[in-house]
Amino acid sequence: MPKELTPLEKLQLMIPGYRGYKVKDLIRQDDFLVRQSTITKLETAITNISHLESQVASMNPFSPYLKKMEYVVSQLRTVIGLINSQQGGGADIYARYKIQTEQLDEIVNNDLQMVSIATEILNLSSLPEAMDNILSLINKLREVILNRIKLFYPPEAR
Repeated sequence: MPKELTPLEKLQLMIPGYRGYKVKDLIRQDDFLVRQSTITKLETAITNISHLESQVASMNPFSPYLKKMEYVVSQLRTVIGLINSQQGGGADIYARYKIQTEQLDEIVNNDLQMVSIATEILNLSSLPEAMDNILSLINKLREVILNRIKLFYPPEAR
């Protein structure tokens, strides 16, 4: 009987090269891999929505979907900017603050949520009727990202 995969194992399957924050020196690398994987999925979603937007505009230039698609793309770019502006992998913080196993588990779970939501957004990005769903996923992703930023700091500084 196959056992359920842990969040760490799921991330390792989803992101090639991901090692799971196991070694102090690899935290920044794993953080970079998670953020880049998420950004790549979101950028691909933007490309899909842009193609979809041009198709819809050519058939019906006054379609109500067009404005919503533009807004979704704008929100995706904002989230990508938020991810890009994050401090990388607890840079400088790790030297002053030792991350414990429980906190690593929380970081891994958060990373899994981030990559999973980005994958859901990507999967929906070719459907004009899915823009409302994508917007709610973007809001959920924004919350996960903001929570993730806090995870690299000691509990008393959160």
